Amino acid sequence: MAWNYRQYGSAIDPVHKSHLNDITGDWGCPTRFRYAMDARAAAGGAVYNLDKPVRGDAACGTAAHETIARVLTHPETRDRVLAGPGVVSRDHVARTLNEELKREAGGRRIEWYDDDAGEVITDRVSMVCGLLDDLHRHVAEVVLVEPAFLVKLGAHWLSGHIDLVYRPRRNPAGLALADWKTGASRPLPIELDHGWEAGVYSLAVHSGVFLDRAQLEVIPGGEAGVTTVACGTHTVTHPSRYMAERECAERVLAAAATAAELKGASPGVPLQSLYRFPGEIYHVHLGDYVPYKRGGKKAIKRPEDLAWYRLAQPATVKFEAGALRGPAWLPVRITEHDIPRVEYRVRNVVGMIRMGRFIDQIGDRCAKCPYAGDCLTGGYALRGDARKDAERALQGTDTSSADDLVID
Repeated sequence: MAWNYRQYGSAIDPVHKSHLNDITGDWGCPTRFRYAMDARAAAGGAVYNLDKPVRGDAACGTAAHETIARVLTHPETRDRVLAGPGVVSRDHVARTLNEELKREAGGRRIEWYDDDAGEVITDRVSMVCGLLDDLHRHVAEVVLVEPAFLVKLGAHWLSGHIDLVYRPRRNPAGLALADWKTGASRPLPIELDHGWEAGVYSLAVHSGVFLDRAQLEVIPGGEAGVTTVACGTHTVTHPSRYMAERECAERVLAAAATAAELKGASPGVPLQSLYRFPGEIYHVHLGDYVPYKRGGKKAIKRPEDLAWYRLAQPATVKFEAGALRGPAWLPVRITEHDIPRVEYRVRNVVGMIRMGRFIDQIGDRCAKCPYAGDCLTGGYALRGDARKDAERALQGTDTSSADDLVID
């Protein structure tokens, strides 16, 4: 069964925040997105193959997020972390991250490609340790950890997950949100201020509903190598516990969106709302917590870096081995008055998808795309009279070995 793209953005098929990057991001591709959604529809949910390896860098990113979540959802440890630095040992973080890495792989082989596995894991441990030591300077109280959300923007429904909603140290009566990032590069300020994350996440805090992760239940037993997660009447199985929880939460929220459209129908599970636009929004570049391995020099230009080095104007600074790379917490400048632009952009993306316009983006992304074989041979199908002639010729013929003939 093919994906019905004409229903995209509706209550039964909300736009997930990650979709927006998959379609429009630097590494996005509308054609790949279409193939992925078709595969998802055919499988009846998230697609997985126990024999297919998982990417080491991506799995480590998830493991870092999960390690942070475990600390912040444990009441005693969370309170100690918010009281000051040096609470969680590096050894404890390393053990936890490796546990989460194994759980993310779910028995599947981890493929590291050109990366050094030990170096990637060590850097992720540094990221988590640096964040936990720094958290008390920003967070007065944790409100929600990795909740799933649902929000309506104009005529379209959106869903996703926020890493952290909290009460900021500078204004404990307000709300703020933080988005952990383990990637190597920092976005430019214009990307931060006009990117999808800040706009969609802040909208969710202001007018959306949240499903607390604690409402998702892991079902013991079942098939070896996979995790089953349930919430309400919805059950999802996947090798990655993180993906099983995410898929289950999205099904619950899609059902809630449908109930909302029916005016008065119950969403099926308790949901909560905050109804307040965040006063602080941060893109937290965790790579800044990885110490320099050797000394050197660098040019300082960005406002947050100037503040970090206590400079009044751009300059070149020296750094020593072992020094941290920057402030990590990169502010995002977006207010409630910017939401109409977010709606405008979402409307354009949904309109393109509903029209069935899936442009292929050819480049380095194709080398690791699972759909490259089908995509890069598109356009060679028989058409018009040639197609009719081929269909007539094949009537009553065994075509089981006719691998080279394509009729679209």
